[in-house]
Amino acid sequence: MSERDPSESAPELLDLYLGPISDSQRAELKARVAGDPALAREAEALASVFSALGMLRDDAAPPADLEAGIRARVRTAPLRLVRAADSELPSGMVVRVRSLRDVLAVAAMIVLFVGIGVPSVLRMRERGQRAGCSANLAQLGQGLAAYAAQFNDSLPFVGWNPTATWQAGAAPAARVVPNRRHVYPLLREGLVRDPSRFVCPSRWDAPMAITDIRARHDFAESRNVSYGYQNMAGVRPSPRSDPAQPIMSDDNPLFDDGRFLTLRSGAAANSRAHGGAGQNILTLGGRVIWSTTPDCGVGGDNIWTLSGVREYHGTEGPRSATDSHLIK
Repeated sequence: MSERDPSESAPELLDLYLGPISDSQRAELKARVAGDPALAREAEALASVFSALGMLRDDAAPPADLEAGIRARVRTAPLRLVRAADSELPSGMVVRVRSLRDVLAVAAMIVLFVGIGVPSVLRMRERGQRAGCSANLAQLGQGLAAYAAQFNDSLPFVGWNPTATWQAGAAPAARVVPNRRHVYPLLREGLVRDPSRFVCPSRWDAPMAITDIRARHDFAESRNVSYGYQNMAGVRPSPRSDPAQPIMSDDNPLFDDGRFLTLRSGAAANSRAHGGAGQNILTLGGRVIWSTTPDCGVGGDNIWTLSGVREYHGTEGPRSATDSHLIK
């Protein structure tokens, strides 16, 4: 039997991996491969390439020598000279082409680089966003300290009464005071001059326009702030409270614009700002910490929930200064 040209056998063999063929066609093609040594060699080469491509999953690492093997195959593969007819190319023009086997090897190497490189770029981006988020909270912490120095050693607070609610739509007759409104004085008083400091880089939120700040007493939209502030409807901490007390953080995943969603556990209990990996937290002492669990308040307190409360109607507040409930 004559040696088969790889460029002739490859298209039909590709149907085994890429083509929408029936079971009977697949069985017929496999029978042909089994009876033709040249075709079998081509099938084996394709199988190795697609095996390499199949290893590029999030949960599987490629062999350490895969890249070197691909490079060696590309370097040593013989060049084939193909002369076209005079009607197709100018006289004497020669096109150098590698076999389809080596084209696929190069494609596998490109996919390998993409499979390794893209996750690395995404991890670098997330680290940058996390660092930017931490820097934002540090700036907000400086604003809180400046507010305390200017307003009798107190934290930002716009007032509260029993008829108010921090949950939008909770009661038609209730006066809605979103908890984020308590931190708005940092902008209005010019203690934080850049509205983008209230937006986490990893969120699709949008900062409030600087020109609107003086004309308002609250953020124009919920998306103008990505961070939760301590619930001020109950017992409120002061700058002299426990310095480890969380006062601001990435957004609470259990609430949406003040409306309680559901209790969560595991990675789902972390803020959505960083893909469930954890959250940046600003403490009363001015430190910004990264925590992979919400159970990081004083004494292991959960920073998303009020102690002893299972249902929320918008009027609940902390019963102690160290009961963290960071909402916006």
